[in-house]
Order: sequence, then C-alpha cells, then structure tokens
Amino acid sequence: MTTKWEPVHDILEGVEQAVAGGWYPARRMLMSRMADVAPARTALWVPEADVEENSREFAVSIALPGVDKADIRVNVTETVLTVSGRRPEPGRAPEAGRRELPRGEFLRRVRLPDEVKPSSAKASYRNGILRVTLARARVHAGRSVKVE
Repeated sequence: MTTKWEPVHDILEGVEQAVAGGWYPARRMLMSRMADVAPARTALWVPEADVEENSREFAVSIALPGVDKADIRVNVTETVLTVSGRRPEPGRAPEAGRRELPRGEFLRRVRLPDEVKPSSAKASYRNGILRVTLARARVHAGRSVKVE
C-alpha cells in the first residue's frame, strides 16, 4: 500500500541524489517540517556521504553521529547500497537552545558500479562514520578478434 508521502519522499531523495548536496539543506528543512504528519516508517533525513573509488575497491563513508551501531541497517544488492536506521530523540528536551541534528528514521542509497562484488561488502563504524567497502570484480581487458 502506497501512502501519500512515499512519492514526495522519492522525489526529494532523487533531487538530493542528483544535485549531490546542493539542495540538501532545503530537503532536510522540508522533511523535518513534514515529520509531524508523515507516517512513522518514512525516512525523515538523508545523511551525508563520501564515495571513493580506486582500482581495488569502492568505498562509501556515511556521517551518522549520535547513532548507535545497533540502530544501523546495511543492505547491498547488485546495484544499490542502502543504509537505513534511526537516530533516537534524546531523553530530555533542552530548556533553551537550537536543534539542527535531525532525529528519527534515515535512509541513504548509493548506486553501485557494475564492477563491484556485493558479496565482498564489509562495514565498520567508528567515531560516528559508517564505512562500507566493496571489492572490485576483476574486469577483463578486451582483446582483438580477427575477422575471418
């Protein structure tokens, strides 16, 4: 069953991915304002990510400060790395101040290049940064073929 918020979330996530951060503050503000009326299972924020590639591996580092390791879910398919979870509300609200760290459900998807092996995925979490690495599959070099 599709809720009325899922298409909005998909559109905003696509825009955020397409502009790689330029619209992120606007998306975060809009999603935080929708938090009171959105269904509980809707992701309310998208964490920042760095993507690195070299000849041996593909690595994604995702900023998740304040998120407990047990609250992080990592799923790898042939085409997409999905990281989701929840940053809990603090036990007591501050009497005065400002809150900018988003709370609640989060979701980040990163498209994977064709030449990585999903079965090689490894994840580590240190100092609020989740790092997922995937080994590159051996890419066979082309060869010349004589036309007969």
